[in-house]
Amino acid sequence: MKASYSRRDFLRGGAAASVAALAPLAGCMVFDGGSSLGEGNPANAGATSIDTDVATALDPSAYEDRFSNVVDITDDPYNADPTGEEPIGDALSMAWEDDTLIVFPQGEYKMNQGFRRTGWRDVGLIGQNAVIRHGEVEAIHGHTVDEGEYSGGTMLFRLGTFSSPHEGELVFGGFIFDWTRENSGMRGLYAIINDRAEIRNIAFAGLHDLGSHGNMRVATSSPDAFARVSSVDMSDGGMHYGDTINTRETTDYAGNTNEHGLGQSWSTTGIVGHTEMQGTTLFENCICGPWPDNGMYVQGGGRQIIRNCIASNSGTANFRFNSTDEWEPIPELDENEDGELTRDGTYPTSTVENSIAIVDRQPLGTYSSGRSIWHYSGEGLIRDYEIVISHESDAGGPGGNFAIGTRSGVTESTIENCQITLQAPADAFYSGTSAPVTLRNVDIVAEGWDAGSAPTDVIDGQTPTLEDVTLNGSS
Repeated sequence: MKASYSRRDFLRGGAAASVAALAPLAGCMVFDGGSSLGEGNPANAGATSIDTDVATALDPSAYEDRFSNVVDITDDPYNADPTGEEPIGDALSMAWEDDTLIVFPQGEYKMNQGFRRTGWRDVGLIGQNAVIRHGEVEAIHGHTVDEGEYSGGTMLFRLGTFSSPHEGELVFGGFIFDWTRENSGMRGLYAIINDRAEIRNIAFAGLHDLGSHGNMRVATSSPDAFARVSSVDMSDGGMHYGDTINTRETTDYAGNTNEHGLGQSWSTTGIVGHTEMQGTTLFENCICGPWPDNGMYVQGGGRQIIRNCIASNSGTANFRFNSTDEWEPIPELDENEDGELTRDGTYPTSTVENSIAIVDRQPLGTYSSGRSIWHYSGEGLIRDYEIVISHESDAGGPGGNFAIGTRSGVTESTIENCQITLQAPADAFYSGTSAPVTLRNVDIVAEGWDAGSAPTDVIDGQTPTLEDVTLNGSS
């Protein structure tokens, strides 16, 4: 396997890792299941360590030549408070200008309301182990805080919309979003990009327990746009709104109002795309813990690429993606040896590769059954992928746990060079489409239960094409 993280690190207890420490704020957030930060999330019970870390700083010197202006937000005239006592809204408003790199030195910064900017061009917002906290929340309904120090909508940084996206370049990262206090957790970043974005080195420390928007939404808005999201830790996950102080209501799958609808937390997802997306979004080196809705729900329009990521124990699916034709080849990914751009290169369609998914428990609280990966519609490629399922679901078929699944909207799906380990009764594959689906060079291992004698014994739904597929060594 080419995955950058070893599977053995997930099998000693639980898969969802916690952040080791919020302080001292220097260098990186280290993943360590013994951390007290993970104990607030019942989904992380028994968590173990992951052999990696995520840096939470960006060096201004690596980016300053991209912008005409570089400002320190704690300097005069901005005077943002790095002690976390006074909110930074006014300083942000003053510092935000086109063609400007805004630097947050190490410190703690409080936001008492969201910060929204649309239609701006070439802006960088980077921290050096800078902690972002929101003010205290005493009452919340849906995605609006009604009482408390914080007021208004639950998006901290909202940059661009589809009618007025961020233009030019966006650089964002080097931050620790602090959800370690009770009743903490909002959407740290909402970004709609019309050109290029680099979003990296971000840790969400602690349990997201306000039942509102999940940690990030990133989407591109034109066919040749490209957003790279790299090195993000959201391993502590989040809670369903029904298990929080949030008084929101939503509907179940039948359209009925359900105060605590199973799994119906809708936008409480770790990372999410957007239905109106066009272009290419790349998510790499991300670690995603349990969320009541999907973990990494990058589904939308255009081409989505997930590589070198880990996700565990989210409801609905840990990874969920689709593909449309609304993307153009880009130099960063699609240039061939002759310098030409091609749609037939390394990533001819939406792709999940070199990643790991774990389903080893049903998190406490309101959660639906977990699936490893769901290819939802359009074409898709899943390769060099590793899956471990060690939790048995009460449900079966499309409603139960399975390693890889396709939905009816899929037009073609290829799964190749994958390792699936079933340590509890579950399907290795579920196909919900009659469109062409091929499993190639897939090794299925069932441990501790009688799975049958052939790969088809752990495959449900429509029958895919099988090429070099084995169950416990037998084809």
